[in-house]
Amino acid sequence: MRFEHDVTNSKGLCISLFLAIAFVFVAPVVQVKAEDRVKAEDPVKAEDFDGPTFRKGMWHFVRTIELVLHEKAKQRLLEREMTRCVDPTNAMKATFSSPSIGNCISAKAEKSNNKYRFSNRCDYMGPVSTVITVHSDESYTESNELRVGALPKVELVVARRIGDCPDESQTSDASPVLLH
Repeated sequence: MRFEHDVTNSKGLCISLFLAIAFVFVAPVVQVKAEDRVKAEDPVKAEDFDGPTFRKGMWHFVRTIELVLHEKAKQRLLEREMTRCVDPTNAMKATFSSPSIGNCISAKAEKSNNKYRFSNRCDYMGPVSTVITVHSDESYTESNELRVGALPKVELVVARRIGDCPDESQTSDASPVLLH
């Protein structure tokens, strides 16, 4: 009898892991112009933006997504790196202008020292708790925690400016950025 119970739990865990992995790899990586997203949603105008600002240039991003299996156990589902010429301030404007979607109500960011905390932000993953830690105008980390549903996830983005762009025209405000 105990053996049957253990097999059922193992099947449930396998199915959960399969669904989580399928979600990560099947869900497309969306690239849009950050300025277009801010213009479309427009709740935060450029002059009203009270978030962090960063230097334009060549930036290196490392994005990881982990499935939270237990309080002390996580399973890495994805790790991607990208280097490109961007103005991360535009992406921050888009993050700070996250609109409410359906039952998901986005909270305003609360600033404390070098951290911006959103108790709730409507993201492509669903309602997330977000913390953006600004190390300088050339470095930041963003952590998004999705705690609802059967498969809670943690997404971490580590961003660092690594230099100037080869051609400064590549860092115009219309530069495409990877939304995370």
